[in-house]
Amino acid sequence: MSVASFNVDLNRFAKSMDIELETVVRKLAFEVYKGVTQKTPVDTGRAKANWMLGYGSINSTITNNTTFTLVHPPEGSGKRPIYITNNLPYISKLENGSSKQAPNGMVNLTMNEVQRSIRNVVR
Repeated sequence: MSVASFNVDLNRFAKSMDIELETVVRKLAFEVYKGVTQKTPVDTGRAKANWMLGYGSINSTITNNTTFTLVHPPEGSGKRPIYITNNLPYISKLENGSSKQAPNGMVNLTMNEVQRSIRNVVR
């Protein structure tokens, strides 16, 4: 799905639910963030703890923490781009199936689930 068609789906979704697009963006960002972190394999916990949210700009933080806390995007954050990043050097290997815990990755699976959900609601 292209970015343009995803935007159209988001607009249709917001209209069908009679809610502001900003609210839809914020809630979808949270669903993607939650899905990606839930699918991230855990050995030490560092990969999971390094999923970061950025509002209006990319959060390039890398932490040595091994404990993950799920954070909701704050009100008003849907007006700016919301970035979900993980800057660990091995995160792309995990996404590409290097872990037996997540052989199909985390990000692509989550994005497919969210897009499918939006399509179903819009229909």
